[in-house]
Amino acid sequence: MKTGWERSKPLIHPDYHTITKMLQDFLKGTKIAKIEILGGGLSNSNLKIILENEETVVLRIYNDVGSKAKIEKNVLERAANILPVPRVLYHDFTLSHIQYPFIILNWVKGFQLSELFLTGDESSISNAGSEIGKHLAKMHSIRFTSPGFFDEHLNIQKFEITGSPAFLNLINEIINERPVHDNLGTEMISSIKKFTSGQAHLVDDIGNQSSLIHSDFNPLNILIQKEGSSINITGILDWEFSFSNSPLIDIGNMLRYENIQESSFIEPFIVSYLANGGVLPEKWLQKAKLLDSIALLDLVNKSDCGEVRLRDIKGLLNKTMLEWELYSSVQAAIK
Repeated sequence: MKTGWERSKPLIHPDYHTITKMLQDFLKGTKIAKIEILGGGLSNSNLKIILENEETVVLRIYNDVGSKAKIEKNVLERAANILPVPRVLYHDFTLSHIQYPFIILNWVKGFQLSELFLTGDESSISNAGSEIGKHLAKMHSIRFTSPGFFDEHLNIQKFEITGSPAFLNLINEIINERPVHDNLGTEMISSIKKFTSGQAHLVDDIGNQSSLIHSDFNPLNILIQKEGSSINITGILDWEFSFSNSPLIDIGNMLRYENIQESSFIEPFIVSYLANGGVLPEKWLQKAKLLDSIALLDLVNKSDCGEVRLRDIKGLLNKTMLEWELYSSVQAAIK
C-alpha cells in the first residue's frame, strides 16, 4: 500500500522564522508553539502547526509551482458541502515568502484507513467499506461538462478515452517511453502489450467520464474515526491530481491492493456505492483494472523511480494479469 515508497520530490521544511513570515497574515500576531513534519505524502510537504492558542492547522507546501495548488484549493472548496474534506483557511500563491505555493488547512482528526486494514478487524473493515462507498458515490455525483484535466480555475482541458483504439494508443505511448522500458524490461513490456491488446475491447463501454475523480483515492488518503465497529470518515485528503473522468478510475485505485478472494471490504464498498447513486457498467472490476494499469505504467515513467516503488508496481501489474479471470466471479456476485 505504497509502504516505503520513495519520495518523488524532496521534503520542503522551512525554518521557524521563515514559516512565521509565510503565515504572518494568517497568524495575526498569534505565535507558533510547535512544528511537526507529517508523513504520508510523496510529492508535497505537510507540516503540522500547533499555535500558542492550541489551535492546530496543516501547512501544505507544493513542490510544483504550476497549477496544482490552485486546483486543489478550488476542488476542496467545491466539494466542501458534499464531502468530508479539509477546509482551506488561507493560501498564498505569490511565491513572495518562499519559492513554492502553499495553503493552510484545518486539522482533521482521525487515522488512516490503511491502519484499520492492518488490524484484520473484518467487521470494522466491512463497515468502512460501506461508508467509503457512500462518500465515493457523492464524489462522483459532482459532474463537469466534459472529461479532461483541470486548469487552475477548474475549466476542462479535454481528455477522453474514446474506446479501445484510444486506450491502446495511450498504453503504447506510455510504455514506449525510455524510462518505462528501462524500468520494466522487454519481457514485462511484451506481456503488458499482449494483455492489454486482448482486453482492450472492454474499454469501448466504460460509461460516464465527466465525474469528479480524486485520482489518488486509496486508504492512505482517507482518515477515519472508530467507535466499536462503527466507522466515520473524517477526511479525504490530497486532491492535487483530481480531474474529470470515469468513476472506474477511483474504483480501481481503491481496490489496487485488495485480496479479491478473501475480502471483507469489496462487497460492502460496491453495494453501498450503488445504493447511494453510484453507477457502474458491466464488468466494472475488469474495466477499472484496465484503467488503473494506465496509472501504474505512468508511475514508472521516470528514471529515478525508486527500488521499492518499482518492485511494488511490477507486482501490481503482474497481479492484475494473473488474477484477471477471478475478477469475473467478483463482478457476478455483486449487484
